[in-house]
Amino acid sequence: MKRKKWLWYAGIGIIGASVFSLLYTQLTAYAPLATTQQRKNTIYPTQYSDTHITKNAMATDQRFKDLAVFDKENFLASAAASLQTNKPVQGATQPEKGTWLWTPTLDLTPAYWNALIAGAKKNGIQTIYLSIDSYLDIYVMPDGPEKKKKKKAFDGVLERFIAAAHKNGMAVDAEAGWRNWAEPGNEYKAFAIVDYVLEFNATHATKLRGFQYDIEPYLLSSYQTDKKTVLRNFIDLVNKTVTRLDKSDLAFSVVIPDFYDGTGGETPRFLYGWNYRHTLLHLLEVLERRPGSALLVMAYRNRSEGTDGSIDISQDEIRTANAYQTKVIVAQETGDVSPPSLTFYNTSLSSLNTEIQNIQETFADNESYNGIAVHYINALLELE
Repeated sequence: MKRKKWLWYAGIGIIGASVFSLLYTQLTAYAPLATTQQRKNTIYPTQYSDTHITKNAMATDQRFKDLAVFDKENFLASAAASLQTNKPVQGATQPEKGTWLWTPTLDLTPAYWNALIAGAKKNGIQTIYLSIDSYLDIYVMPDGPEKKKKKKAFDGVLERFIAAAHKNGMAVDAEAGWRNWAEPGNEYKAFAIVDYVLEFNATHATKLRGFQYDIEPYLLSSYQTDKKTVLRNFIDLVNKTVTRLDKSDLAFSVVIPDFYDGTGGETPRFLYGWNYRHTLLHLLEVLERRPGSALLVMAYRNRSEGTDGSIDISQDEIRTANAYQTKVIVAQETGDVSPPSLTFYNTSLSSLNTEIQNIQETFADNESYNGIAVHYINALLELE
């Protein structure tokens, strides 16, 4: 009897030591990420979508907040899923040059989109990230003829826009997101959009290339008091979305700020699954399950070189991602935002193109680097 009890205690001790060893390894393995660039200034990019997004993308609709839109993954299932790796996508693709279009879908007209597409083509744009958050206005409507009519109109505009982009050699990704989408009671908004995109591609010959999240949870007031919980919720939403996109051919991308690598001590390490890491590494582990995924880093500066330039604040993301399948796209800002050092607004198109060229030449030999994104098409076309 005593021998059995001793063996039981010994087994518990071994398990405890193993868990401690695993956590210690996680703690120390990526320590350089948080210290390599302590000089980096932390600036929170604000969501341009705040000025145009539908209220239904921001508010928590009590009718849906407890809706079981997704089977909850338990702790071990999430951990196991994050460790699974699919085969890489075959064949190389040319580097991205994308841009965002924020106009609500039903406000798009042929004359308007043809002018934007022509300007985008002139600037070498290959992909348009089209915001479809306004679909939530339809989603929250009561079932019936009016909802079906509205959805049919939404489908029609989206289909014709994609066709016009394809005619000019451009792909279209559906973009959606707001800061609270990963918070409890708000996930239904993310999955409503994901399900719409999946249904659209399944029922239309003219298809979206991919789906993109622009969720910026660091703008939540709760982020300042409980960063780990906010960021863990965000990773969990991305993880669940990867699962939801399984068996589809949609490319998946996620927009992130430059500080999710932990530099400057802005974001903490936290436990997700069996990994104790910074947000960037958790994202890369989760996206490893989805071949063809990309991270768009908001490296918003109006100069590429030097301390705190676009290259400086995105190089950790590029170098870290070199060990993964997920690609990294470096985003630049042209809108009217503050401080002025973040944007090419009130500069020139030649200045933007010069800095983009510097970024491309600097990162060209990195396996993870996959091009540039410019925020956003209307502001880009105003540069002279």
